[in-house]
Amino acid sequence: MDNFKFEFQRRQTSKIPREKILEELEKVAKSFGYKDFTQDQFNDVANIHHYTAIREFGTWEKTLEFLRKKLKEKGIDFEITSRRSKYSNQEIFDEMERIWRLLSHRPSENEWTAINPKISYATAYRRFGGWTNACLKFIEYKSGGEVTVSEETTEENEETETNRIFKAKTDRKRRKIEKSRTIPLSVRVKILSRDNFRCVFCGKSPATDIGTKLHIDHVVPFANGGENTLENLQTLCEKCNLGKSNRMAINRVK
Repeated sequence: MDNFKFEFQRRQTSKIPREKILEELEKVAKSFGYKDFTQDQFNDVANIHHYTAIREFGTWEKTLEFLRKKLKEKGIDFEITSRRSKYSNQEIFDEMERIWRLLSHRPSENEWTAINPKISYATAYRRFGGWTNACLKFIEYKSGGEVTVSEETTEENEETETNRIFKAKTDRKRRKIEKSRTIPLSVRVKILSRDNFRCVFCGKSPATDIGTKLHIDHVVPFANGGENTLENLQTLCEKCNLGKSNRMAINRVK
């Protein structure tokens, strides 16, 4: 009798299993004498790209640490030779502030590199998992806390869509976000990046104006039907946001 079970739910075939990723990591580790290796070295030996491992484990450092624990269970010592940057977060932030002040705006990769920095762009990028994230953490550090959202909204983690009805679910989710008081972190980062991490009214930024705190504000207030669309969100400093209250914004810093 045929015991094959027909199931309606499809398995996702595009995602590489963790077991396969670990198999590739172990293969590369063995080829380097069970000492840690760079992302480029992994790509030279493995049959998958290092981005696949990072998507699975979060960062390259976490990937190597996971590998170390798994090899230890097999009685194999995997040596991590501390390739991590010697610079502290404080030192990276100090260099970001110096360059930011020198340029009077958020530096791009080319601008950062052209100034001959004490700390490389890649160091900040790797430490915080991306340049936008590095700038966001720097702004929060200068503000003395997390960048806040007006109307007492809170951070929300976005769900990852993985099945075959991705588009339909994404559309429903987008509409839900637009109607919700909650503004996801990814949207907040987009607004801050678009507005160059400064108040669109007065132009102040925590990077260049000590004590400035940034808020994500609704142009048309939520209470008046305003939604969480990119067009209806803006970056304001705390002073301008409190002064605006529930009035609609009409003038922006160009």
